[in-house]
Amino acid sequence: MNISSKVNTLDGLMRSVTIKVDKAEYINIFNQDLNKYKQTLKIDGFRAGKVPENIILKNYQQKIHIDSVNQIIESSLKEVLINNKLDNASPPELSIEKNPSFSDDLIFTAKFEIFPLFSVKNISEISIEEPNVDLNNEEVDTVIANIQKQHIKWEENTDISKSGNKVVLDYEGLIEGKSFENNQQKDFTFIIDDTVKGDSATVSLFNEFYKNTVNEKKGSEKEFQYDMPKDFPDKNIAGKKITYKIKIKNIFSGIIPELNEEFFKKFGPDNTSIKIFKDNVKKFMKVELDQKINAIKTAAINQALLDNNDFDIPKYMHKSEIQNISSQYEGMNQKIDDKIQIELNQIAAKRVKLNLIYMKITEENNLTVSDNDVYNYVSNSDPMSQDQMMKKIKEDQKYLNHIKNKVLEDVIIKMIQDKCKIIKVDKKFSEVVN
Repeated sequence: MNISSKVNTLDGLMRSVTIKVDKAEYINIFNQDLNKYKQTLKIDGFRAGKVPENIILKNYQQKIHIDSVNQIIESSLKEVLINNKLDNASPPELSIEKNPSFSDDLIFTAKFEIFPLFSVKNISEISIEEPNVDLNNEEVDTVIANIQKQHIKWEENTDISKSGNKVVLDYEGLIEGKSFENNQQKDFTFIIDDTVKGDSATVSLFNEFYKNTVNEKKGSEKEFQYDMPKDFPDKNIAGKKITYKIKIKNIFSGIIPELNEEFFKKFGPDNTSIKIFKDNVKKFMKVELDQKINAIKTAAINQALLDNNDFDIPKYMHKSEIQNISSQYEGMNQKIDDKIQIELNQIAAKRVKLNLIYMKITEENNLTVSDNDVYNYVSNSDPMSQDQMMKKIKEDQKYLNHIKNKVLEDVIIKMIQDKCKIIKVDKKFSEVVN
């Protein structure tokens, strides 16, 4: 193709190319398209292939022109990108400076982002921690005690409440005597002094409820004040003093089940003794522990890759990932305020950067995923879902690509684990899995 071009470096990863295509190319493509119309076009009064050229041009010249220009732009831009080793990370923004004709050349500019140019730093220098857990009898007994707690039998208590009791109450929160959104709840249930996971404000609020419901009787009514922290996610009540009015409706005492055959068989008919039950619990603990350790190592490797490789990411890719994450977040009926949006933007940036690093590792190490790799992945998955996975893989190309990407991620992580430095750190089972 008879073309000339100039590459311009703009801010960051932005590039532009100005391309000039000789009018002869346009004339050639235009005439080719025109001949197709001559051969196939049907118009009332004329048979196919017999429509005069002047009538075709009168009705279709503009369409032939547009199609010809689009075809030339696409092919010439592709040629220029290849010749200049430019790998665009965003769709090109096109502007035509001069439209082609039988007497004029085509001149247009394409503006786009390129993928960052970088090499992944020596992965053998990555150092990560791996939990080292001894699944001894003490660890197994602790898990069994937690299983017993999960199967507590609750009985109504007429005495005063104490730590470990289950409390059911109604509450109403007021700010300066006025209601606010979601300020009340019926049958709010919790166990006094139970461990709560969440942000500091939530944990602190639960502790206030614990403090104000211990040593109370069924039917008790009282109120307490709580200063909501300024960083609480709900800006309508953050930093406000809230008066909570509570009415205790029920108090229950828990009876922990005994370790006997009746209890063991709740978890399978083969559990006929304490020894068999402990052995089976230990097996499940081992599976859960292995999965958690693998997740911890993967997260540590990903963070090390992010920390050790500094480069700009394409704004287009970042914006697209923000939209994806925001849609998922809103799909869970979650509101996105300014603080949440900043967090989502940061998560999106990390995802894009890590994806680019994975792409580079794949390229530099010639990593591939075969159909056999996909089959092995499915074979090692949950037996209950294997048939459904294979069916989706055969029917849905996007799902197949998703599985291939997951397998490729596993290959990358395995390769890095084999090369990086792993430091064993002694930990308890509960410290790792919780």
